[in-house]
Amino acid sequence: MPNFYLRTESIKPEDILTLSVLNENDNDIISALISPEPCLLEGSRGTGKSFLMRVAELKIENEKKNSVAVFVSFNISSLINTSDLLQFYHWMLAKTLKALLNTLRKRGLVVSKHSANLLSNDESENENDIEKDLKDIVKAFESSYKGSSNINLETLPDIEDVKDAIEHICRDNKLERIYIFFDEAAHVFRPEQQRQFFSLYKDLRSPYITCNAAIYPGVTYFGDSFEPIHDCIFKKLDRSIKDSDYIQYFRDIVFNQAESGLKEAINNNFSLFITLTLSCGGNPRILLKTVQDLQKFNQQSVNQLIKEFYRGQIWAEHTELGEKYKGHKILIDWGRDFLENTVIPAIERYNDSRKQKNIKESSIYFWIHKDAPETVKESLRLLTYTGIIRKIDSSVRATRAELGNRFEVKYGCIIALQSSPTADSEDFFNSLSLKKFPEFGKNHPSYSSIAELTDTVENESTFKESLENMLKKPISVLQLLTDWQKEKLSDAGIKTLEDLHANTETDLIEKIYNVGPVRARLIKNAANAELLEYLSG
Repeated sequence: MPNFYLRTESIKPEDILTLSVLNENDNDIISALISPEPCLLEGSRGTGKSFLMRVAELKIENEKKNSVAVFVSFNISSLINTSDLLQFYHWMLAKTLKALLNTLRKRGLVVSKHSANLLSNDESENENDIEKDLKDIVKAFESSYKGSSNINLETLPDIEDVKDAIEHICRDNKLERIYIFFDEAAHVFRPEQQRQFFSLYKDLRSPYITCNAAIYPGVTYFGDSFEPIHDCIFKKLDRSIKDSDYIQYFRDIVFNQAESGLKEAINNNFSLFITLTLSCGGNPRILLKTVQDLQKFNQQSVNQLIKEFYRGQIWAEHTELGEKYKGHKILIDWGRDFLENTVIPAIERYNDSRKQKNIKESSIYFWIHKDAPETVKESLRLLTYTGIIRKIDSSVRATRAELGNRFEVKYGCIIALQSSPTADSEDFFNSLSLKKFPEFGKNHPSYSSIAELTDTVENESTFKESLENMLKKPISVLQLLTDWQKEKLSDAGIKTLEDLHANTETDLIEKIYNVGPVRARLIKNAANAELLEYLSG
């Protein structure tokens, strides 16, 4: 089967629009991202947040000639470890200003001496010197995981001076606005980083700056000073399997990357493709990965893959979070046990009982009381982060008029329990009813093992220990790297994640036999994207 682009970082900018498939909700999100108001885009891993932000960036470049789009990724934030209490705020500020100056230089836009002076706390008027200072600060923070905790921040400007400088840059260059896109807004298992991010996000607000950011559901800490309802436009990247255009939308995504042979196989076995598409629960990366992993596009292969992926691999990836981040392990393990041993069997019993009574009703949903223990809610939030479940709505009345939250289990995790998922899928899907679901009250017996747990948040010391353990892992844990890429890296003496992080493109060109600059860059970009997502959870 083919090799698809599974991550936006692997796609060249000129190919983004060619590969894009946009439905009504996507276009609504893009409109929000290019509006003057700041926007937060929430979505689980692999749903396409980065891709939509790249589309918005290109629309600004192509259609808003008097605006500038700056793309900043914070995916390396897991490596920051200094004695500075505002370490993440300062790193973000330096990284953002570095990206801004780089973008302005590429566009040939002027940074006056006055603006340059405002962007440097040492009153430098040379743009190149300022950019070098910022680069040094960023590099020092990103190497701090090695143990150097004291970083000289004397040249870093005050936030008000930054806003003044950007206003002058806009006026001098007749620009209306500078859009800043923050990808991987902050590390999901370091709440203090997230609070500092939203502090900066709010601090940067001005008539000349619009900040947009991609965040994850369930694991985002906004802090006390930021309120999503009042401080931004809040958009969710959610795709319901019940949407009328759902199948066509995902068919177009696959066909935009598929070769003619695969397209023909899909068209000849379209019911199998529908089952794969429903199973992914609205996640493009999972659909592309499962189609890519098929040995043959036939019923036997599709059934086997659905069972292996949705009974095993997707759960293993969730459990691995607990191995990476010890402070969350109890919650992560309990959430999986609760879903696998309590929720899904309850859904199965409901579906079996309706089937035995010849009632055409089925469910992939469940309901949790609004007053369930906070630890239970936190465990469910972690399951929404990995995308195994999706929160559909809140304040839903169930039996005895009690209020609670309604969740959807990923379709593939339920249909994979059938002996032949592809044979049963059509009838099962057509009988799905959102009104039918098992209920779990505020004192359900399953909660007892974690109801009193209080020490659930990853502190900095346990996070540092987790990070050190992860960097010692072999590169074989990076599942989305191809075998060829892993072989080339291994041949070059790059055995661990820390080895991979420490090597530049130039290092790869020198170390990997018969690999030129272009392929070295592709390997480095693919490896970096996979490495940093692994470290981020």
